[in-house]
Amino acid sequence: MTVQITTMKEQHLDQVLRIEQEISGIPWSRRLFEEEIARAKDRRYRVAVTEENEELLGYLGMLYIIDEAHIATVGVDPNHWGHQVATRLVLDALEAALAEGIKDCTLEVRAHNDRAKRLYQRFGFAPVALRRGYYHDNGEDAIIMWLYDLDAPSELARRRGIADTLKQDWQKTHG
Repeated sequence: MTVQITTMKEQHLDQVLRIEQEISGIPWSRRLFEEEIARAKDRRYRVAVTEENEELLGYLGMLYIIDEAHIATVGVDPNHWGHQVATRLVLDALEAALAEGIKDCTLEVRAHNDRAKRLYQRFGFAPVALRRGYYHDNGEDAIIMWLYDLDAPSELARRRGIADTLKQDWQKTHG
């Protein structure tokens, strides 16, 4: 399976909303996604799709606030968990932020979402604060994580290593 990361468009929203309903305790509405993707100047919404049949595997939304990036949403179809879809999306987002001159990135993650926390820590995000009761569906806390200095040599090397691992994994499965 070859994965392509591309700009989220209106035609992707049915599949995005299907995944959103399946994985989120507080799913975003179609209108919210439509409003976000319309703001291309200070937003970046991307999808991971298969090149073979354009099946949507996951999505990521990020906004720019002055000189910072905020990853607002990441979702992956549970049928594709463990296939590095979120890794590809986060890598794409961070590289795009850096290309925009952004040096720092933040996000919130549910306190009990160990899978997501491991992903973000792999990219160098570190917990800096806790928002108690942030998620109104169940009162769960949010961990605020930051990744500083996207252009630091150590961070560039970290992302290069992640990209190299993705390429090696692809070569192993595709000969």
